[in-house]
Amino acid sequence: MTKIKELTIIDDVTGLYNSRHLHALLEAEIARSLRFETPFSLIFLDLDFFKKVNDTHGHLIGSRLLKEVGQLLKFNLRTIDWGLRYGGDEFILILPRTGKDEALMVCQRLRQTLNETVFFEKEKLNIHVFASWGIATYPTDAQDKEGLIKLSDQSMYLVKRSGRNAIAVAGQGMIAS
Repeated sequence: MTKIKELTIIDDVTGLYNSRHLHALLEAEIARSLRFETPFSLIFLDLDFFKKVNDTHGHLIGSRLLKEVGQLLKFNLRTIDWGLRYGGDEFILILPRTGKDEALMVCQRLRQTLNETVFFEKEKLNIHVFASWGIATYPTDAQDKEGLIKLSDQSMYLVKRSGRNAIAVAGQGMIAS
């Protein structure tokens, strides 16, 4: 039974949690945040121009790249953090007990790591992938899970509209990258 439940909350491409599990995780983090009076942050990221990877190299490479990006994110998070594939080439990271300033530092580090990674070097494809990043923090920016998702998503779209491959923070706008 545990294996069946796990299959319903794990994304089969990336091995990260899927969007079905997002609301349960956010409810747990809100409860923990209220209990311990600590903030937590949510990072929403969308890979930039991912369609070009599929168009150039095919969907099999695209799927493998999503898995590699998911594993890169997971490897570079703390064990208490949560990584999820939200859909397509969008990911959400939940950072418990992390305020806005700390979330920005984590985001900058992850962005740099992603930007410096060359994927599929052995196959001589040498794919570089970049992302647009948005950050929102509970309870500073929003007092419920829907608001938190919305604000981090809006911040990410601000980056998309402003040139991509950067970070925006709810309430602060674009951050120099």
